[in-house]
Amino acid sequence: MTNVVLVDGVRTPHGTLLGSLADVSAVELGRTALDGLLDRTGIAPDHVDWVSLGNAIQAGIGQVPGRQAVVESRLPNATPATTVNEASGSGLRAIALAADRIDAGRASVAVAGGLESMTNAPWVLPEYRKGRRHGDVLLKDSMIQDSLWDQNLDVHMGEITERLVDRHADEYDLSRARQDEYALESHRLAAEAIETGAFDDETVSVETPDGPVAQDEGPRPESSMEDLAALRPAFREDGTITPANASKLSDGAGAVLLADADRAADFDLEPTCTLVDYAVAYREPDEFNEAVGDVLETLLETNTLDVGEVGAYWVNEAFAAQSVYVMERLGIPRERMNPRGGAVAFGHPISASGGMLAAALAHQFRQESIEYGVMGMSVGGGGAIMSLWRRG
Repeated sequence: MTNVVLVDGVRTPHGTLLGSLADVSAVELGRTALDGLLDRTGIAPDHVDWVSLGNAIQAGIGQVPGRQAVVESRLPNATPATTVNEASGSGLRAIALAADRIDAGRASVAVAGGLESMTNAPWVLPEYRKGRRHGDVLLKDSMIQDSLWDQNLDVHMGEITERLVDRHADEYDLSRARQDEYALESHRLAAEAIETGAFDDETVSVETPDGPVAQDEGPRPESSMEDLAALRPAFREDGTITPANASKLSDGAGAVLLADADRAADFDLEPTCTLVDYAVAYREPDEFNEAVGDVLETLLETNTLDVGEVGAYWVNEAFAAQSVYVMERLGIPRERMNPRGGAVAFGHPISASGGMLAAALAHQFRQESIEYGVMGMSVGGGGAIMSLWRRG
């Protein structure tokens, strides 16, 4: 158990690729989350000792985007800031670094999370600095290059997940139908949460040229199994993964306010939950999906908790196949796995997901009587990072 409490969290809406947030930069999304968090918590800006923000797709975004967001926000320019790039794990790694800093006594109040605009990721011209005398020029999509492609294996993360299905086909039901069923349920839960206002308190509106955007894009509860079955596989001709049962490409930002428990009391800040522990696991790059199961098992065993004692598992839905695998391996009930829908429905804005999921979990603690919650995700290159939180 640490002395680090999560006071509150906010996030922008999830914007789909080329959707309502297309004209908003990642830095502006981050700035919106930071200022929204200051408004939500009422903390004086000069009481924040440190900021850490994840950002994964950094081609063309400019120098230290986390620092850019701080300067654009109401935080003082003297506020130290760092930018973290650990692929999908960037936002949660930023939160973990902030927690470590508080736990070590090097800060008492910190803001952490992530920001990402997949829509605004540019195309790049590899090797063009050397010039070309003749012949074709190759354009590469930095969105894929910097976040969706395993450089060690030189394959898309989707192909690696197809290999997960191959490896465990005899052990678990990871069939196309099972993935599609999971995806449909994610859309249903997401739409239901939006309809009932479950996300209203955690979401901050984003100003765009077309007006404010306050609601998540993405969920399609009207889809059917027949609709999903008609889609072609995305990574193999005979594959199981489609655009419908994989996480959407999206834009967004999220941030949480962390504090030393005593310092929070000094500022009359009421904690939402306390960080119990976090853990990291790594395997071969080809097995990043399995690493999610490893890190969850480690986190629960280290803290002597049974699967059933955790009320909510906010585990990023990089692919429905991964989520089904983790549920089967650990015996996690479906109703506790991303109970308000996940990235298959909303989208996975890479580094922003850590901050956005943390904000969502914090507000579930406020709204429901769960005692423990888990939040985390897989990390490209063979890893996973996961955190465990306790009410109050």
